Amino acid sequence: MSRKSFHRWAKGDWYGRPWPDTALILEHLFKVPAADLFSPAPAPASASAPEGGALSASVLVAEQWPTSRFFMGPGEAVGGWELAGRQALDGTTAAVAFRAATAAGCLAHLDAGDAGALDEFLRPARRGFLIGVDDRESPRLFVVDAAIARRERAASAGQSSSALPKAHLLDDLTYGLVWSLVQLDDGLLADDFALEQEQKVLETYLDLPRSAPSRRTVPDLTKAGAQWLGSTYCARHIMRRLDGLTDPPAFWTREQTGEQASSWLWLRHKSDYLKAVSARYAGSAPLSRAFCIPETEVSRSGRYERILLLLAITLMELHGVRVDVLTKPEYSHVDGFVLVPGQRAVVANWARTDEEIWAVDTVTRRPALREYGEALGEAREHSVMQGPDPEVRLRSMAGYLDIDWVWLVERSREMSECGTASIVRPRSRHLTAESLDEVFAFLASLAPDR
Repeated sequence: MSRKSFHRWAKGDWYGRPWPDTALILEHLFKVPAADLFSPAPAPASASAPEGGALSASVLVAEQWPTSRFFMGPGEAVGGWELAGRQALDGTTAAVAFRAATAAGCLAHLDAGDAGALDEFLRPARRGFLIGVDDRESPRLFVVDAAIARRERAASAGQSSSALPKAHLLDDLTYGLVWSLVQLDDGLLADDFALEQEQKVLETYLDLPRSAPSRRTVPDLTKAGAQWLGSTYCARHIMRRLDGLTDPPAFWTREQTGEQASSWLWLRHKSDYLKAVSARYAGSAPLSRAFCIPETEVSRSGRYERILLLLAITLMELHGVRVDVLTKPEYSHVDGFVLVPGQRAVVANWARTDEEIWAVDTVTRRPALREYGEALGEAREHSVMQGPDPEVRLRSMAGYLDIDWVWLVERSREMSECGTASIVRPRSRHLTAESLDEVFAFLASLAPDR
């Protein structure tokens, strides 16, 4: 392998899989599949290994989601759920308790077990989850936020079991929601005071034609906090520089993975920004937004991440934004921008910026405007999301991401019946579950198959 590859791996923050020829050599040397070599190390077997339903849950999670694991101390009824970020999120840990579950029809019944122990688990203000384990045949897990379980238990005191809708099944959809929200939520709560202080200086930056503050100016921010700050500023920068524009501009965004795109689903200001832009140009020509998502990024992403990416694109389509997805990797490093044809490009980067919180500018040079226009033209001409309406385009995108369309629509119908916040709910004031509820209602209205 090349020295460059070696140093990239040795840094410890690289993700994905090596090229096939390199993988073949590594598998020969270590006698271990390359997929295992480049996944988080499994927890060592010891006396602290979980028992019973917790063991079934641990095995299932380790097999399906390498960014997650359960762990418990010896003799303890409460364990931890470790969620690892990839590039855009820092990772976090939530408390977890397990109960036997029996799935029947549309419901899963969770046995309360030791009522006193359950109440002790649900009482603290920490983030926690109650996991129901049905291991009668192949194990199935059902998940509910501890805060929601606490409320339900208070409303049904004395009952020996609780019922969860089948939407609570822990699969790639619900895992993606939990994985992304909890990391964003914990990061924003940790940064709450710092973000309040930093907002005071945003107005000063907004008066500047260009800016790119370094991450070193706020070294204590988590990745989630830096994302929120950069995204908030870029949205305000764009809206201010579109004042007076009557014709709809064209947008290019830099998100390539579900981890990056999950901000569209959870951050409150992203939803407000998307609605404000759509309302401003309502009645004019349709808005468009282009992504560059190469096949290499798709192959590196787990199915749960690809689902998050598709949900974010769905959110844009339901607000009247036509999405084009270009797969050519040479466009991966194009700036995030808003193009006003023949006039200017408002550059606004916050996603995939390594050193800056954001990087914004207003470009009027004709060669640069021509390059941005050509990138948008490539996206329109070669988009994998071709079709006359959102349903056709979203079906095409689901095919590109290898997501079963029928399954997605059916799961969306289940989610729309119970609501996202019945499974996991935000705690930070900067987050909302409303956008996801809109997405699931929209997908539920589409035909599962033809």
